[in-house]
Amino acid sequence: MRYILFLILISCSYYTQAQEDSIQINTDRPGFSEYPKTIPKGYFQIEAGFSFESETINPNDKLQLINWNNTLVKYGLTKGWELRLSQSYQSERLLESGTSPQFIWQSFSGPVVVGTKIDLLKESGLVPQTAIVAEYGFNTFSQERFQRNSFYRIQLTSKYQLNPEWYLMGNIGYSEQFNYFGRLRYTINTGYSLNEKLSVYAEIYGFRSEFTTPLNYFDGGLIYLINPKFQLDVHAGFDIAQQANIIENYQQSFIAMGLAYLFKIEK
Repeated sequence: MRYILFLILISCSYYTQAQEDSIQINTDRPGFSEYPKTIPKGYFQIEAGFSFESETINPNDKLQLINWNNTLVKYGLTKGWELRLSQSYQSERLLESGTSPQFIWQSFSGPVVVGTKIDLLKESGLVPQTAIVAEYGFNTFSQERFQRNSFYRIQLTSKYQLNPEWYLMGNIGYSEQFNYFGRLRYTINTGYSLNEKLSVYAEIYGFRSEFTTPLNYFDGGLIYLINPKFQLDVHAGFDIAQQANIIENYQQSFIAMGLAYLFKIEK
């Protein structure tokens, strides 16, 4: 999966600028909300990012995670139907209290995830634009890391344009993870276009499960369009509960950046 970006960039050499059209990129990044619209028929879209996360896992220890290459590739199979393939490459380390930080990272590939997104409703009056996302993941970790080798996720996503500059978007879904825990996932996302190229967004998202305490997070960031088909982004977030957590010095936060590119290979 690490070589997907390289292969796609080579493919882009066949893309003819003279065939540029009015189609504009729409992405599932930044943030954790899926955008409720598929990419056009015959187009490819690559979305890739880097992130650094830090979490206090007990009063003495801290876990750090680097996601070097979180890559999602999409293909518009037909109008209103896209295919999806994603994978990531990650490193993590545990920093123990009272010891000197050591740059000893354990690296591993994330799950291979295949899926689809299907358009359901177009925005009309009070009816929001709506789509459904379904994905199935295969474990590429060692057998000892998780209790099972696959997981699935299904999610409904809707977006309503409040005015030409301001939108409101929400997701609700269910997933079953490698540890057998099923959980509900929600997001509430709003964004505002400052001009034709620059926009900002803010988001609250979280998870609910009968086996764990509720998890709630906040994140926000900037989105910049180099051109209608090439997007850059930067965003950051934190655990909302950390502001009132009883564990002294508890924190969980992340910072991330990424890009997305929409293109069509010339036949």
